[in-house]
Amino acid sequence: MGLYTRPQIVLLLGLVVVAGLGLAIGQWRRTHPDVAAQLEAFDQRVDPAAVNAAAPPSSTGASPDPVPPVAGQRTSRDPASSGRSSLKGRGALATDAAPVDLNRATVEDLMRLPGVGPVLANRIVSARESDGPFASVDDLRRVSGVGPTRIERFRPLVTISP
Repeated sequence: MGLYTRPQIVLLLGLVVVAGLGLAIGQWRRTHPDVAAQLEAFDQRVDPAAVNAAAPPSSTGASPDPVPPVAGQRTSRDPASSGRSSLKGRGALATDAAPVDLNRATVEDLMRLPGVGPVLANRIVSARESDGPFASVDDLRRVSGVGPTRIERFRPLVTISP
């Protein structure tokens, strides 16, 4: 008799196959992000009331866009058309907005950065108050939750005052 029974071997083999499929799908999604985004948007329903509420009123009183948008198609009112959304919907800083000064920014100012919520913004302010002002953007590494990837994302959006 072997180490495992036949049902146990079948179960283990099934788990290995499922794990392999998960890894393969993850790799495919990383190499084909445009197709994956189209597939995710394929069956999303658009609420016409929400679209009409977000539309500016027209002088004729008629809806400015009589044809409802197709799923995955970007329109001028589609939030996705303004660029890639940040993590968890946080960080609405436009690229043409003034950079955030890390040594003078409030919690609310820091929350405009992509991926920064109230907890991380408070950590940045606390680190600045306890350890002194930031000498460079790279000094953000002393803040828990800020790694090299996030620092590179912040670099064009922040500035350091003396």
